[in-house]
Amino acid sequence: MTTHKATAERQGRLWVVRIDGLPEGEQNVTQGLTWTEAHENARELVSLVLDIEDDPAAYTVDLIPADPAMFEVVREAEQADTAVQEAEKRRRVAMTRAAQTLVGLGLTQAEAGRMLGVTHQRIAQLAPKAPNKSTKKKAVAA
Repeated sequence: MTTHKATAERQGRLWVVRIDGLPEGEQNVTQGLTWTEAHENARELVSLVLDIEDDPAAYTVDLIPADPAMFEVVREAEQADTAVQEAEKRRRVAMTRAAQTLVGLGLTQAEAGRMLGVTHQRIAQLAPKAPNKSTKKKAVAA
């Protein structure tokens, strides 16, 4: 997938977007009233100039603010969001492992839930009970 870098600068009420990497002599500037519109218009411009389908799987436009103060706080927020997502993933893995281990060691789902601070229903999702092999279905006489 190709990523096109674009820089947006606030001019009055508009965001003016300059897109890097487009062929020499082709239009590389668009605008929008909102950040979202500016981003959509940048994608459309790339699609038109390069004569490619406007498909998110085909290319992306990485739109960043030209203003250094805006850029810094946006990147800081993105980095914090990424850290939260990574921590949540580690939490899910740890909770699943803990639930499976506790239930595997013979604790009830309710006990494991109390130990981990979640409901027994959540433990059942994380560590479902294996079907009891000793319980066999009885044949029904016809």
